[in-house]
Parts: sequence; structure tokens; C-alpha cells
Amino acid sequence: MQQAVLENDVRSAQWKARTLSTASDTSLGYAALCSQLIELEALYQRDPNDRRVSALLVRGYELMARAFIELRRLEAVVAGDEARAAQEAQLAADATARAAYYRSRAAGPWPPLEVSRALAGAAKACDAHDRAAYERELNVALRAPERGVEMRLERALTQRLAGAWLMPQVAARCGF
Repeated sequence: MQQAVLENDVRSAQWKARTLSTASDTSLGYAALCSQLIELEALYQRDPNDRRVSALLVRGYELMARAFIELRRLEAVVAGDEARAAQEAQLAADATARAAYYRSRAAGPWPPLEVSRALAGAAKACDAHDRAAYERELNVALRAPERGVEMRLERALTQRLAGAWLMPQVAARCGF
């Protein structure tokens, strides 16, 4: 009976994660992800060997670190609040460490987040100090069409991050 209840809870968590991915409101997405991560941590405690739970935790913490927290960090950079930017960077490092912990517990392929994939070209252009390519890549990310209902949250986050990367205070890190 206990295993059946756990199975039901894991399937429910999977459906919640799919539902979360359809949100286009990033504020709602952040609140829902925070709640979801607490629930997933509890599920993990009940069965640390369930790869589905580990996969949801990896994805959730990566999304938290690379999108939600990064967006708050960039907002602090734009506002000139170095202390808050440093605090957000530490929160991102903590979330990344949690993702790495859960990734190490469950072997398997871990596809990159859409957010990371969509901004990879701009990141390379930044490293190469190529302003034209940087702006071109970010404009592509801003105009990217929806690739399915379950990609709405990552698309919304990608667009917000791309917009932040275009801000002069953020683009300054590229050394243009």
C-alpha cells in the first residue's frame, strides 16, 4: 500500500511539473517551482532511488539557478546593487550544487534547459567580444516562436533573460 501511495505521489509531481512548464507568468512560475521543489525533496526522502524524482529535482534546481535566480541577479546588476547581485550569485551556486547532487544520484542523460540552449550563442559572442553577434543572438531569442505549450515558462524566462542581457549594465561584462 505504501508503494502505491508513493507511486501516485510521484506521478502527481510529474503532472505538476508539466503543468508548471505551461505557465507564461514568471512570477507564478517562481512561486510554483519553490513549492514544487519542497514537495520533491519530501518525495526524495521517501524513496531516494526513484530516478523520476531525481530528474525533476535536477531540472527544477537548474531552472531555479539558471533562470529565476539569474534574472534576479541581473536585475540587481542593472540597479547597481552589488551586494544583492552577490547574494543572488550565492543562491544560484547553492541551487546548482543541489542539482549536481541529485544528478549524481541518478545516472542518465540530462538534456540542457531550453533557456541555456537559447542563450548559448549570445554567451559565446560575449566571450568573443563580438557585439553584433551578441545582439543578433539575443534578438533571435527574443523573437523565438513558441515551440509547444510545455515550453511556455522557459520561453518566457528566456525572453526576460535576453532582454536583461541587452541592458548596458549587463552587456558591459562582455567588454564591447
